Amino acid sequence: MRKTFSRFCLSLILSGLTTLQGAAQNVVTTDTANHPIDYVSRIRDFGNFPKQAKSVLRDFSVSGYYRFVTNYRHLDESYSHLSSTPNTIFVGDDSQIPQLSLNISGSVSKKTSFGTDLYMWTPLTGAGQKENVKGLNLGVSLYGTYVNDAGEFTVRTGGINWYSLSPFTFQTNKGYDRYSIFERNPWDPATKNIDDRYATFYNSGAINQDERWGQQAFQGLILEAKKLAHGFSGVIMYGKTQLNGGLSPLPNNSYGGKIKKEYGKNFISLNTFNNTSYFDSTQKEFSGFNVATVEFKQLVGAFTFKGEVGTGRTFVKDVYNDWGEMISVKASTEIVNLFPVELHVYRISDKVVNNSGSFINTSNDLTANDVTAQGTQPVLPAVASAMVPVGQLTNNRQGIDLNGQINIGRVKTSIGYTTSAELENISSSITYSHPINSLALAHFWRWDFPSNVGPYNNLSKIYRSVYETVHITEIDGTTLLPMNKKYFNSLELNMKYKTSVFGKDCYLYYLGQFNSAQPEASAITVFTEKAYLRTYYHQFESYIKLNRSIVWCSYLGYERIIANYQTETDVVTKRPKNQTGIGIATGFDIRMSKNAGLYLRQRWMNYEDTSFQKDRYSGYESTVEIKIFF
Repeated sequence: MRKTFSRFCLSLILSGLTTLQGAAQNVVTTDTANHPIDYVSRIRDFGNFPKQAKSVLRDFSVSGYYRFVTNYRHLDESYSHLSSTPNTIFVGDDSQIPQLSLNISGSVSKKTSFGTDLYMWTPLTGAGQKENVKGLNLGVSLYGTYVNDAGEFTVRTGGINWYSLSPFTFQTNKGYDRYSIFERNPWDPATKNIDDRYATFYNSGAINQDERWGQQAFQGLILEAKKLAHGFSGVIMYGKTQLNGGLSPLPNNSYGGKIKKEYGKNFISLNTFNNTSYFDSTQKEFSGFNVATVEFKQLVGAFTFKGEVGTGRTFVKDVYNDWGEMISVKASTEIVNLFPVELHVYRISDKVVNNSGSFINTSNDLTANDVTAQGTQPVLPAVASAMVPVGQLTNNRQGIDLNGQINIGRVKTSIGYTTSAELENISSSITYSHPINSLALAHFWRWDFPSNVGPYNNLSKIYRSVYETVHITEIDGTTLLPMNKKYFNSLELNMKYKTSVFGKDCYLYYLGQFNSAQPEASAITVFTEKAYLRTYYHQFESYIKLNRSIVWCSYLGYERIIANYQTETDVVTKRPKNQTGIGIATGFDIRMSKNAGLYLRQRWMNYEDTSFQKDRYSGYESTVEIKIFF
């Protein structure tokens, strides 16, 4: 009887609670503060209705990309180290770019957020487990942001963080948007329209890039403070860079930071970046550098002044070298609001070295004696006196750049001019590039970045490119230094035109580069035998949008490189360098879906030096890339 009565009372209570719950869903009741009362939640939290777990995250998202790329190469004629394998197929990107990149982010409140990056990479070289980690491009990065009334505070730590401080301290060269865009970069993003990449380059002179554009890879700890009172912000960073530590087990370290003050559209900042790289585990053999600068931007009427000035030095063990100056000042304006013009004056001492800055080291060899098993060396060797594009800076040099844009109808023309001179004649070598088939040539050496390779031990591979070294023979017999300082001139012309072919949008581009290095100053590029070295590059590109999903891409490149008899000659022919390179390519960009694309490239290449008989190659290369964003 008691059990029956108990069951009856329990059923009555449950029935009443159910009724109250149903009523609460239809009745809006407020408290004294006029806020609605959630009776349903209160009933569920009572008795047999357990509490519901509150949401821990305010929002959460996963994004990233998957990239598949494969390459087939056939060589009719090649360098000796490739003669046994004229046909090769390669899956993956030997630029050490991961196939799968995941960005995981979320927030726990309006003021606090976090994120992490995960990379998955399968080189497939047959090296087993040890190949799963290469350089700074793998790892797990973690970052978090907290916002309060004082400002916005961010912590970045772990694997790779792409970051920049200032051009002289920690940044890569951004250039002046005069380059070929036929070859796709691993970091090229997906766009809404299949031809956005080419349309953007035509309209603004730039192409869409991800966060790596102009930034360096950093592994370690980065602390940021933004939106502080009175326009102040700051950064502190400590860790390693790819060129100053990498995966070396030695306690190499890089550290730096900046304090920035913004006022209106202007700013001024104090910056520093420093490095110590050890040669061996005893930590008795080491070298490094220190750099400190002031960066600024100031608007004065119709003119914009931007620049950076500072000083730097190098050291080896306890021997600290003298400080050297760094100066870079740009003044820009628009003539009659139609022709943008920029004047750039710069000077960088031969005493300044920073392999993480935007300028190239051409003077001071700080090469570490020990290279790690992963092929990463703590610092890069000097690259001699470099012939570089307009806007690319080197140390031991001063000069003037002039850049302008002229638009007439559908023709848009970008012009760059530079004249520069060495500060000290401390190198008897000149380096130059081969842009026509640069990526295909870089594929001759997979994974590593070797120096002094090729049939004459004068080629060095860098990221997605190769440069060559030529030696001057007019040197002092005692000091082995050149008799004269070297002077450099460059002229660049980039013309872009938009038209239609059978009713289809068509973009036509031409890029011409004319460079010389000589023992005397010259106002313009030297086109005669007076120059130690002359390099001429011509690149023609066309992009036709066949329909909303397909773009047909075409490329034609031609290069001529001529040295005079004041440089090294071949022991057989007794002649200096006389090189000709040709590249012909075609391909398609195919939009498979909103966030997925298929990219096909076919390149035929032919190159020879008529003076140096072993320096020649010919063949073709086919590339298939699939990239999916999510």
